[in-house]
Amino acid sequence: MALCKRVIARLDVKGKKIIKGRRFEGLRVVGDATELTTKYADSQIDEIFYADAVASLYQRNGLADLLKKASKNIFVPITAGGAIRSVEDARLLLNAGADKIAINTAAVKNPSLINEIAKTFGNQCIVISIQARKSFSSNDWDVMIESGRERSSRNLKDWIVEVQQRGAGEIFLTSVDNDGTGFGPDIDLIKSISPYVSIPLIIGGGISKSVHIRNIFKINNKISGIAIGYGLHQNLLSIYKAKDVIKSENFPMRIVSKNKTKIINNKIKVAVVDYSMGNIESLCNALAAIGAEIQLSSEPEVIQKADALALPGVGSFPEGMRKLKSKNLIDPILRRAKQGGLIIGICLGMQLLFEEGEEHKQCKGLGILKGKVCKLPTTSSQGHSLTLPHVGWNEVKINDKFKDEFIDFREDFHQYFTHSFAALKNSESDEDTLFESDFGGHKFISAIKKDNIIGLQFHPERSGEKGLELLSKIINYDNIENNLIHQSKS
Repeated sequence: MALCKRVIARLDVKGKKIIKGRRFEGLRVVGDATELTTKYADSQIDEIFYADAVASLYQRNGLADLLKKASKNIFVPITAGGAIRSVEDARLLLNAGADKIAINTAAVKNPSLINEIAKTFGNQCIVISIQARKSFSSNDWDVMIESGRERSSRNLKDWIVEVQQRGAGEIFLTSVDNDGTGFGPDIDLIKSISPYVSIPLIIGGGISKSVHIRNIFKINNKISGIAIGYGLHQNLLSIYKAKDVIKSENFPMRIVSKNKTKIINNKIKVAVVDYSMGNIESLCNALAAIGAEIQLSSEPEVIQKADALALPGVGSFPEGMRKLKSKNLIDPILRRAKQGGLIIGICLGMQLLFEEGEEHKQCKGLGILKGKVCKLPTTSSQGHSLTLPHVGWNEVKINDKFKDEFIDFREDFHQYFTHSFAALKNSESDEDTLFESDFGGHKFISAIKKDNIIGLQFHPERSGEKGLELLSKIINYDNIENNLIHQSKS
């Protein structure tokens, strides 16, 4: 099973407005940031890409407030970029609601920043934005910085190789020459760099017609998505039309359920563990949307008394365990697990529930669940190379054991993933696997349920209405009472 091809809305932000120009010049206002974000999310966009268009000019990123506002009502993945010059700059945007961060100028000037961010938050979290423009002196392209205004001394192909070696998880390639023109993508540019790319690749610049989409995705299977700005803003191309093209070419595509979402509006008190490992804002907003009462805390007493405990996380396994230890949270979480309180681990939070992880180094986990978190395979079961990180929308399939309990999730559906490590399926985990997913013919655990413990490798808080429905199913009084009854009997 291949990851779905993504249609991404590119939103260049100045304050509260979306601006757009031609070839990164002549910028003008095209709409309100909140209104356009909502419009595209309601039209089933797969992802939002925010770029602070004046961040380099003012040496600061102004997206945090917009991210916090958008995350209250938008439940699709968000990437944010602009003037990210440190790990703390990245942390600020992740805590505000971004799922991934994009860097360009700072990475070119200080390449070690890529290593630092990847080590802290995981390579799946870092997107390298590359703005390329045809060279004056050769039949090649220059790497542009400062929002496409200045040429750097970097060789494009060498730079692509270097950012991958340093830990980038995704490349967002924009043709400056074609951007905002609607004339179509720079096919020569895409073909030129394709042999050098081994991670997910997003293409932007000039896309405004169905044929543009068809031509891009036919180049190679490493192209994970397309980014559209001008074409969407000017109503030259709709999101629905873009997805019709993908479907007509038999490329894998995210299917949105037509069934009405069932939300159980119980006022459950959910303690969200605050240990500085990202995606907290988006999770809290999703929980609020399903009627939960959120307590964002790192206090042991709060963790013990809440109806349910949510352990989120974006980043590397060793860093996650280090943060939990530094905040004295390991023992309170273990006590809660033993006493039978509901615990939901999401993405890194799920991984930390296992006995061990091998990201960067062998690292002991919480040991609540048996098993080891390993790197996903780089070769498919048919011998083809696989692209890591595993970023995007993938199907999840329910285990027959849980079909009666999760009756509304019997049919396969798509959820949003962003990771390179996972708990691979084995005989010990089969019985507790709630959902499984396929990556190049290899099965991994996309969700696990063992008594009072539920782990979700995907991000339900970023997976649209179906993700919210699943969260609502998990966090309800019946589920909590059943866990406590089971614990008292055992």
